[in-house]
Amino acid sequence: MSTAYGVYRTRDAGVLDPRFVHEVVRSTPFHWELRVRSKGVWTSRLQLTDESFLGAPFPLPPLPEQAAIVRFLDHADRRIRRYIRAKQELIKLLEEQKQAIIHRAVTRGLDPNVCLKPSGVAWLGDVPEHWEVRRLKLLVRRIDQGISPQAENYLADGDSWGVLKSGCVNHGIFRQAEHKRLPSGFAFDPVLVVQEGDVLVSRASGSSHLVGSVGRVLSLTYKLILSDKTFRPVFADHASPDFMVLAMNSRSYRQQVERAISGAEGLANNLPLSSLRAFFFAVPPVNEQREIVDDLRGTMEAAQITAARVAREISLLREYRTRLIADVVTGKLDVREAAAQLPDERDEPEPADEAEAPLDAEESQAEDLDAIPEEAEA
Repeated sequence: MSTAYGVYRTRDAGVLDPRFVHEVVRSTPFHWELRVRSKGVWTSRLQLTDESFLGAPFPLPPLPEQAAIVRFLDHADRRIRRYIRAKQELIKLLEEQKQAIIHRAVTRGLDPNVCLKPSGVAWLGDVPEHWEVRRLKLLVRRIDQGISPQAENYLADGDSWGVLKSGCVNHGIFRQAEHKRLPSGFAFDPVLVVQEGDVLVSRASGSSHLVGSVGRVLSLTYKLILSDKTFRPVFADHASPDFMVLAMNSRSYRQQVERAISGAEGLANNLPLSSLRAFFFAVPPVNEQREIVDDLRGTMEAAQITAARVAREISLLREYRTRLIADVVTGKLDVREAAAQLPDERDEPEPADEAEAPLDAEESQAEDLDAIPEEAEA
């Protein structure tokens, strides 16, 4: 083990069940105790010595009650994970349905009887004969890219400014709170200011699945500027920004992103500006672009509302699990009788929560990427 870890073993198996220790040290109350006993300025860089850890107060019920607690929590956790996986599958189905609708609309339009022609791009297939196939560079006036200043890990407030994090448009939704506060008096080019209506593209991320994420700034309450991890395409008059956001959330766009990503796995995932400018899109006349957007708006909003509701249910289930563990291991909830009545279950490995990877771990990696300065692409 490296010096970043400590290895501990119970002294007397007849007094302390290691499985009970596992539940206690992972509980929220014990986390707070350890945070108080840790030293450091930043929460993510706290240091906990062996002496501080071993000096923490520890609840110690009788050994049979420890076993009952472990049995109860194992049963509860197994059921909660099953509920969460079922809801995760529903979100996946909703996303697949949305992707199919978007892909059909931005490559074939709304008329099922329209005459088609070869697009000239193998993976794009046939497109309506009155549509054009253009590279992105012919659909934009320019593509802006921000800077990578040293920033504070706080939200902007009052007259202060913030710089967007790389994960501000993860999963196609703009989150204005994904930023860091700039130092007071920091000078920047006004062209970097983020405004309502902007379309933003994630240039780099710790996860390849999040590189190239596209979202539109629908509202703003913070004063923000672009980071060098974010592109901002400014579209020409013949390209509706709303239509292009749909097209840049389609399967054909993702295929191009995946081909273009350079570098190795991990924090090197990067979408070069030259590749983004060369991406192909099937483009109808601007009036038809607006018709497609209007037709899909209701469908997309309904899918997003449903997905958000299911995601909230997953969040509540996790909150319930966290609170349940805390109440049980601290003796606020007596589970001895309930544990005795539980049926025997076959001990089998539980699959990991699939939603926690893209929604938590990957976005955490994206945040780590913000700490790595890079030269902005020309």
